[in-house]
Amino acid sequence: MANYTIPKNVGKVRVAMGLGGRFMVWNGKQGKDEFSIACRTRKQAEEVAKIINSKQHGGEIEVLSG
Repeated sequence: MANYTIPKNVGKVRVAMGLGGRFMVWNGKQGKDEFSIACRTRKQAEEVAKIINSKQHGGEIEVLSG
């Protein structure tokens, strides 16, 4: 499991298709403000996005990746 620190300025995140067909939780930004988390399945990515968007993460989130 991987722990991710969620920045305060992440904004609203959404589920996107990443490289290699991976589903990712992504904030839609590029460069230094970009934030993304690779997930195993679309269902897992949607759950992570829901937690981040509702601000129920407390600054960190633990995600099963791989």
